[in-house]
Amino acid sequence: MFNVAVALALLSGVAIIVAVMLQKTKSDGFSAAMGGSDSARFTPGSKEERLDKLAKVAAVIWVVSCLAVAILWYRH
Repeated sequence: MFNVAVALALLSGVAIIVAVMLQKTKSDGFSAAMGGSDSARFTPGSKEERLDKLAKVAAVIWVVSCLAVAILWYRH
């Protein structure tokens, strides 16, 4: 069980890194911070939306698997 949790943590961590690295930047710098850009981030079904969803799901899996690794490590 411990090895499965470690493998999930590693795979989901790599998935987070890949998903974030493939995403385009969401802002145009300082002008976007001051309200000078479009507020719509994603169009439905776009590559950016899928990468965002992948990053969110992988992050949840990573947190849960790291928690499982910690519990199993200290229980042993």
